[in-house]
Amino acid sequence: MIARWIAAALLVSAVVLYAAVAVPTQRQAAAAADEYRRARDEARDIRTRLARLERRDAAHTRAATALAAATPGDTVRAVRRSVVQTLQNAGVSGVRLSVLPGRPPYAARVRLSATGPYSEVMALAGRISRPETGVVLERVRLSPRPGAVALDLDGVTLGPAQ
Repeated sequence: MIARWIAAALLVSAVVLYAAVAVPTQRQAAAAADEYRRARDEARDIRTRLARLERRDAAHTRAATALAAATPGDTVRAVRRSVVQTLQNAGVSGVRLSVLPGRPPYAARVRLSATGPYSEVMALAGRISRPETGVVLERVRLSPRPGAVALDLDGVTLGPAQ
């Protein structure tokens, strides 16, 4: 009989111990796991945002380096060279390019006309607007032509003309 009472007392003390220690510890562990998950997700978001900002900063640096010139003529030559390099692998024809000095806050104005397949014309517009070229698009006009698309593009480079 005493053994039963001892067993019952041990069982009750085990339930009390479980309720007093194990349940709160499990709750703390679950809360810590949730907090770790949130911190991990936030760190991943911060790393992604930092990488995007670093890429943008590098592109701005490349554009500024490409356009760092002593005179407006140097700026025009640098912009023209940049756009011509972009045009080298483009599958377009009938290209007309004009690069002129701009009025502040623009360093130069770019005008480009070309004709080609839609995919090539769109790829060209995308490559010209990349930060490395230093060109910011002002106007893009696409016109249908028999078997092709005509592109008329106006852009500027930022920075004070000297």
